Amino acid sequence: MNRPLPVRWLNGPLFGVRDLGLGDIALAGLLSFFGIWLVTGNNSRHLDGGWTAALAVLVMTVPVVFARREPLLAAGTLAAGAGLNWLVIGHLIRCGATLPAVFFVSFTIGSRCERRQVVFGEALLAVAILCQGASDPQLGGPSVAVFMVPLALVFMGAGRLLRARNATVDALQVRTAELRVQREQNAKLAVEADRARIGGDLDTFLHDQVGEIATTAAAGRATLESDPDQAQEAFASIQMTGRETLTHMREVVATLRDQAPTEPQPVLAQLDRLLSQANLSDARLEVRGDRRMLPPGLDLSSYRIVEHLLLTLEREPTARITVEVAFGPDSLELKVVGPRARQGDARTALAAATERAELHGGTLRSISSAGRRETIVLLPLAAGQL
Repeated sequence: MNRPLPVRWLNGPLFGVRDLGLGDIALAGLLSFFGIWLVTGNNSRHLDGGWTAALAVLVMTVPVVFARREPLLAAGTLAAGAGLNWLVIGHLIRCGATLPAVFFVSFTIGSRCERRQVVFGEALLAVAILCQGASDPQLGGPSVAVFMVPLALVFMGAGRLLRARNATVDALQVRTAELRVQREQNAKLAVEADRARIGGDLDTFLHDQVGEIATTAAAGRATLESDPDQAQEAFASIQMTGRETLTHMREVVATLRDQAPTEPQPVLAQLDRLLSQANLSDARLEVRGDRRMLPPGLDLSSYRIVEHLLLTLEREPTARITVEVAFGPDSLELKVVGPRARQGDARTALAAATERAELHGGTLRSISSAGRRETIVLLPLAAGQL
């Protein structure tokens, strides 16, 4: 996941070291400066510890630098540093800098360690708090641990919550990636199933068309001498049927090509791009109802149906075309309205759209009047698709 540049600077990696960032260095530097200031005579009520105490207090603040990378090592260093300051340096005020370091390390332990490590790390921090209570006159003795240890546990609990939240986010990202892959696989399977069905229907279609041509040819042959005009109409019908058959076969062959597509399969949400590519200056897309995610096969077929229906309209740049998509509780309605194209050009496109609709148990109704065509397609939605 790409994070903003300031966040990357703060969190690292810095100098190629994972879990080391400017934020770690800045926090350790601030606490160290404050700790040195506390033990070098800022308070006249207590003895100036000198530079020996200044160096010793760094052991209780500098571990913040590597706390995110090695939280248990940081906790152990804080405990050892607190014991060293108690035994060697003695009573000086330093809790203002060292207790925040303890709380930060406690938070880090909660967010980065497993349960057994958390127990061990919090025990080390409890030792650090006890030593600080014994050596810092402002804390009032080791009994301060009764309050400070639970407070450190609160920081640890906040770290555990962050750990759980991050784990949930990671799981959701993995699941999202899996769903994306599964959706692409489902789309490919739906396309393959569609191709197999079209290929299976191709034989039946050709058989019917060739049979129609043969019947028309026989009728024309029978009336060739007695009624030449009727024979001529029969032969013209054969010519038109042959052209429509050839056009349909070309579309089927293009659909059944084995080569992999260079772009993802289109979906219903890309209809606006389809209309913009149609080179129409007055084309409108209206979407009504509660939009939802459709199964890949239905999503692709809906897009293709609209694509086919646009071919039934006159493709003039100034043509006024309206495409409506209505999501109902149990059906999807597609409506395409515009100036009608010639009947011969529209028949093949209507047949292809009808086949697509029937594949999903839908219906297609087309009305042509006053130079305009209105086509309505209803596709049922199963309960699991709602």
